[in-house]
Amino acid sequence: MKYFYAGQEIYPVVEIYHDLIPYIAGITEKQFYMDAVKCADAWQASEAALKSYFGAYCPDRVPGAAPLSYGHLISIGAPYTLLEDSEPNIKPFAGDIDEALEIVNQARGADYGAHPLCKHYVEVNRYLQSRFPSRKIPPLSGYGFEGVVTSAVLMRGQDVFIDIYEEPEKTLEFFRLLNESIIDFCMWSSRVNAQPPVSSFGSYLCDDFAALIPPGLWDEFVTPFWDKYYSARSTGSYRFLHCEGLSKAHLPYLEHAMITRFQPSVSEKLNLSDVKASLNIPFDWLLYAWKVTQMSDSEIQAWVDNVVEAGVFKIRTQIGKYAWMNNKQDRILAFMRAFDKYRVE
Repeated sequence: MKYFYAGQEIYPVVEIYHDLIPYIAGITEKQFYMDAVKCADAWQASEAALKSYFGAYCPDRVPGAAPLSYGHLISIGAPYTLLEDSEPNIKPFAGDIDEALEIVNQARGADYGAHPLCKHYVEVNRYLQSRFPSRKIPPLSGYGFEGVVTSAVLMRGQDVFIDIYEEPEKTLEFFRLLNESIIDFCMWSSRVNAQPPVSSFGSYLCDDFAALIPPGLWDEFVTPFWDKYYSARSTGSYRFLHCEGLSKAHLPYLEHAMITRFQPSVSEKLNLSDVKASLNIPFDWLLYAWKVTQMSDSEIQAWVDNVVEAGVFKIRTQIGKYAWMNNKQDRILAFMRAFDKYRVE
C-alpha cells in the first residue's frame, strides 16, 4: 500500500512491542528470552494471529531473539536480573566516577561475545533461522546497545548527573571512553552479523537519557559524543536519532550533531507545532500506545489528518500486550484505516 499527501509519500507504521509475542503464545517473557524453542513457537503463533486479525493491514516484525538494549553493558560487566514475566534489566555497577573510569578502561579490547548471555543470543538466533529459513536473522539480532548518556546513567545511576557538576573533567573522560567502547561494540557486532563495520549510508542512535541533561550543557556533554559516534560508524550523511523526553529548548542542539532524522517518540514536553517550527530536519510522530486504545474512530482520524497535514513523513503507533489483553486491537485497525483516504495503490 502506498499513501501520498500534497505530493509527498507518507508512511503509516504500526510497531509491535515485543511483549505481545509471548502473550499471544501463552508463554512468559522469561521463556521468550531464554527458551529458543518457545521463542520460535511464539513468533509462529503471533504471526498467524496478527495476520488473521489485521489481514492486509497486518504489521510486521522480523523474528529474532527478544530485544535487549543492554547487550553492550552486560558484555562489559553489568549485572542483570530476569524475573519470570518481564524483560531483563540491569543495575548500576559503578559506585563512583573513579570506578566507572576503571571499568571502561578495563573494557578496552573486550571480547563481547565471550559473555554467556551473548552466546545464548547467538544460539537462539541460529535456531530461529532454522525455523524461519526464508527470513534473514542476524546472529546477534536483539543483542543491542544504548547511546553514551543512557549507558552512563545505567552504569552510575542518577549520580552521573551529580558527577557532571562535581567532577566535570572526570565525567567527560568517562563519557569519552564509554563512547569509544560503544563504537567498538557496534563495529564488532556488525562484523559478527556479516555487515560492514562502517556504513557508507548512515547510522542510527538511541539515547533517551540525554534528555535529562540541561540544554545549556549539551555542547559539552552530549553532542560532541554523538558526532564522534556517527562519524565513526558511517561515511554517509544519514544520522538517525531516537531520543525521548526532550524539551523545545533541546531541539536546536540536534543540528550541532548534524542529525538528519529525528524520532521524538514519547516526549510529553513537545507538541507537533513546536517541533515543526524548531527543526529543519524530517521527524516522525507517534500516537502513544496507551492513548490510541482510548480513542474513537473519529478521534483517531482527526489525529492522523492533523499529523499528515503538518507534513510529517512517517506516522506511527504501537501495539503491545496491553491492547491485546484488553481487546483493543480494533483501535490499531482504526489507525491504519484512517490512512485509506490518502492511499493511491
